[in-house]
Amino acid sequence: MKVAKHGGNIYEVALERGIEMEEILDFSANINPLGIPDSLKEAIMDNIHIIERYPDPEYKELVKAIADYHGVDQQWIAVGNGATELIFALAASLNSKNSLILAPTFSEYERALLKAKSEVHYYYLKEDNGFQIDEGFKKMLNPEIDLLVLCNPNNPTGQFLKRQQMMEILQHCREHGIRLVVDEAFIDFVEGGEMETMIACMHEYNHLYVIRALTKFFAIPGLRLGYAVTSNENILGRIRDNREPWSINSLAALAGEIVLKDKTYIQATKNWIGEEKDNLFKALNAIEGIKAYKPEANYIFFSYGKSDNCLKEVLLSKKILIRSCGNYKNLTDRFYRVAIKDRASNEKLIQALKEVIYED
Repeated sequence: MKVAKHGGNIYEVALERGIEMEEILDFSANINPLGIPDSLKEAIMDNIHIIERYPDPEYKELVKAIADYHGVDQQWIAVGNGATELIFALAASLNSKNSLILAPTFSEYERALLKAKSEVHYYYLKEDNGFQIDEGFKKMLNPEIDLLVLCNPNNPTGQFLKRQQMMEILQHCREHGIRLVVDEAFIDFVEGGEMETMIACMHEYNHLYVIRALTKFFAIPGLRLGYAVTSNENILGRIRDNREPWSINSLAALAGEIVLKDKTYIQATKNWIGEEKDNLFKALNAIEGIKAYKPEANYIFFSYGKSDNCLKEVLLSKKILIRSCGNYKNLTDRFYRVAIKDRASNEKLIQALKEVIYED
């Protein structure tokens, strides 16, 4: 199976252009611009010796930290080497015959489901409806479908379903024997996201599976750390039985234990996203030819009237990297996604876009 192309590969871009990665202003990766929490930096320095021994194969302290953070049973948690490992593990364990995903959405769902021999069906989001799920969605959830995978907020469109909407879908799935996987990798960036997570529903629904990632919010993508939560212990048992030993390294496990307790960093991030999200959204929409979609997480999805991927290429000449969305199913190269970064970086992006578009 081919490796999925996720777009903004800063390593490849730097090599092709013959420049250092540090010279590139990277808006293609949706990582918290506050950087690694100081609490984690200190913990790693104080505990660097832990790489001299194997990690606990059960990751008991990490699992406890996650369970305490969400207020759920430790038996309901499986940890993995990034959320992607859990996506593939769930797809293999659920053994779906016919699955449904959105188009566009994160490409790894399709890859994981196809690898698990599921026939993948698509619900095509409509541009004229703001890429929102509409009434026609439930009609796709027919008796033929046995698994639904949703990204909430959706990547790359940013479309977000609040708890009430998700509960309607969850109830519909239960009535029709459909398992529901919800990827909440970006929900921590959503205003009030802690009140919208579906993890709170685990006690009543054992056909619900929630995937979370710590890499985006806590700026640790290089450590690779994610987890899945479900009250279906049978499926969790399959994941644990099939998991390779020590798939999470010692420093990543330590990171999970530390960052979930760092309330200062968590609040600082929420303050930052609250200040910068609306500013960048308004600035993008003020540029002629750009239509930005209201952001819920830490990235903004937008279209530009011209095609052929020119916007990304011209910005690269200014050492600014944005994510072209032309390789997503149901999107063309008119569509782009940019991370929300610090104020100075955001202003550089806006200035560069104005230069590119108004000089064109």
